[in-house]
Amino acid sequence: MRMDNETFRLKVESLLGNLRPGGGDGWSREVMAELERLAATPRKVRYFLKAVSTHGDIGVQEHFYRRVMSRVRAEHDVSDLERHIRHMFYEDREHAKAILARLATRDVLPAIFRVIAFTEEGWLAGELIRIVLAAPAEELVEPVEEALASNDYQLQCLAIYLVGKSGADDLLDILAQFYRRPVGEKVDRLEKKALDSLREGSKSASESLIIRWLKDKSARVRELAISIASERRLKGAAGDLAGLVLIDPKTRSKAAAALLLFESEKLLELKPDDEGARAVASLIGGARQEALQATLQALMRDESAGVREVAVKFVRFLKEPESLTPQLRRIAVEDRAAPVQIAALRVIAEVDPQRLAPVLIDVFTGSADTGSGAREVLDAAQELMSTVLEPGQVEDVKEGIRAREEMRDAALERFGGSVEWWRHDI
Repeated sequence: MRMDNETFRLKVESLLGNLRPGGGDGWSREVMAELERLAATPRKVRYFLKAVSTHGDIGVQEHFYRRVMSRVRAEHDVSDLERHIRHMFYEDREHAKAILARLATRDVLPAIFRVIAFTEEGWLAGELIRIVLAAPAEELVEPVEEALASNDYQLQCLAIYLVGKSGADDLLDILAQFYRRPVGEKVDRLEKKALDSLREGSKSASESLIIRWLKDKSARVRELAISIASERRLKGAAGDLAGLVLIDPKTRSKAAAALLLFESEKLLELKPDDEGARAVASLIGGARQEALQATLQALMRDESAGVREVAVKFVRFLKEPESLTPQLRRIAVEDRAAPVQIAALRVIAEVDPQRLAPVLIDVFTGSADTGSGAREVLDAAQELMSTVLEPGQVEDVKEGIRAREEMRDAALERFGGSVEWWRHDI
């Protein structure tokens, strides 16, 4: 026979009053069994918990709160639970916070999530969020996974928000998996929220997590990891960034930019003897050299100036770097970006200094358009000529420049004479 709400509450209170320790094994088994049966009664959540809240033993309260809340899923039960928790705070805020903090475990947290998503009381949502974030991160793993997979937009938004605020590695990794392929009613919004939350949470994430994301199968997660590694100046990620430059066309440009940023910040130098570039040296040194040379030659023609510059600097790490001097010479003379030209000049000076003089002659005589950075390139060439070349080689460069200029002047004179022949005929 179905009881009305008040009769149901009174019966629960009566049973709780008869709850006595039984034989050292805990509470009376018969009474407990009946109370647990009543706790599962549909649409009676509010009245059962109201009765439980009057019991003086916090252990009894916690037991039955956990019993009821771990089963709350239906919307009407969530509504009743929200109303009850709200009254708990009205009656005794500190007691409500204390008992809910004890209940913030993986079996009860899904119900608390639903209450937060359901309530229209901002203050209540704030109190519950603080309680949730105070729980150990391992207790949040399953509830966050469940919320993200729920297809309930409000629950998904809450889970995303909590992950960003927690900054825990396990939770961030779960959100990164969701970010790979978000599901739900408003995918674009969820994707944007997930990205913002990952950025926020990653400020306190471990370096090992960010490096693991650099190897993720999803390009969007790799791009995020590159961004974070750049912002946090994680020079420990240099080896993985170098690997992305070599093999990943989707993130190559951003990875190259990150390496160049590390260089500009003096965190490392892309040279074999630099401590910060040890991982880069290990990566390139362990690769098949013939295939690597072909890859670097292709990257030296990449549309991204940053990729070309990094590819040029990677030549230093080859076992036979001088084999790519012809490509470096072309870049030093013809490339459109001054930093790339300067990098090529410096690498030639280091790996094949005997061939530096002819390249300098080409640069000084302007055999190709050096673009808007011409002054910087010429300054770098002048510096290398004075610091790398022997005095005899410097004279050879100067002589080569004079000979080149004389040839150019003679060619101009011949051209001028041939195009104005008509003046003399007239």
